[in-house]
Amino acid sequence: MLGFSASNGSNAKPRHLAYALAASSWLCSAGAMAQSVPDAAPLESERPAPAEPKAIASVRPERPAPLAPDAAASPDTRPRETGSLKVEQANGNTVVVEEPTTPVLPDKKLIPERAYQLQWEIDVPLFAIGAALALGREIRSTTGSAPAYCTTVPEGCNEEDLNALDEPFAGYYDPRWSDATDVVVLTLFAAPWPMLWVNNTLLNTLNDITIIYESALTALALSGLATLSASRPRPLVYGTRAPEDVRNSPSGSLSFISGHTTAAFALSTSTFWTIYRRHGSGVYAWTTLAVGTALASSVAVGRVLAGKHFPTDVLTGAAVGASVGTLIPALHDAPVLVVPSVNSTGASIDVSLTL
Repeated sequence: MLGFSASNGSNAKPRHLAYALAASSWLCSAGAMAQSVPDAAPLESERPAPAEPKAIASVRPERPAPLAPDAAASPDTRPRETGSLKVEQANGNTVVVEEPTTPVLPDKKLIPERAYQLQWEIDVPLFAIGAALALGREIRSTTGSAPAYCTTVPEGCNEEDLNALDEPFAGYYDPRWSDATDVVVLTLFAAPWPMLWVNNTLLNTLNDITIIYESALTALALSGLATLSASRPRPLVYGTRAPEDVRNSPSGSLSFISGHTTAAFALSTSTFWTIYRRHGSGVYAWTTLAVGTALASSVAVGRVLAGKHFPTDVLTGAAVGASVGTLIPALHDAPVLVVPSVNSTGASIDVSLTL
């Protein structure tokens, strides 16, 4: 067992140790308190500037319109127009569909003023050629030309040289039918005037009638060219029914093709196309075609019964006349119709021709 002496500060070290322990305990408690206390507020100059307030857009959904009691069970699927947008509702969902804008269409009259567009580079040559060849046919039929070749030989005109379709009509002659066909052709020649002049001006009527007469003149030119080339004897030169001066006349060799029939079908066909262009595909146009074809066919039959032409002459003339009556109007398209169109994807221009 140890003992301490009480002399000369024998208990100094224990007291110092107690002081050191007390100081250490105080420092630990002070550190713990420092951690629990918040940091001191910064100075006014060290504080950052307040941020600008951000605008917050409030989205307020539209309330749907209240449904009627009887329609509450089924959703409204009817589209609603909102400007150029179309709102559709189906299965409880709302879909907005962009509608294309309506095309911009120019005003167009129901009945155009003119059916054709005249072109001097086409019309003048056709008139000149038609007049020259038609005049040549008339020169051939004068008294200075020779008659049909078969009338100058002793055996005369032989019916056995004809084809089976033409042979039964050899020797026909009736001048009354010839006069009747002249009247019908003149009727077809004059009919377009009142038909086109109704509710129109004289200038527009002349414009369209020029094409009709040009068709007839061109058909006559082709007929005259074929007649001068073929020099086929007429049916009246066969047999003795026709007077001798008629059989021996220069016009006795102008059988193929029939000029009257060619002109009649050219007039009727071109008149139909003119009415069709002016009034469209209606009763008026198709009645014009039916009546015109009937009158032109009566010309063809009358020329055969008059002893002027064989059936093959008038059939060929009808084909040529109808073809020319369609071709000449087709070369003169009416003024072009330009239609601007605007839609959601862009703009375009539509060009159309009326036939």
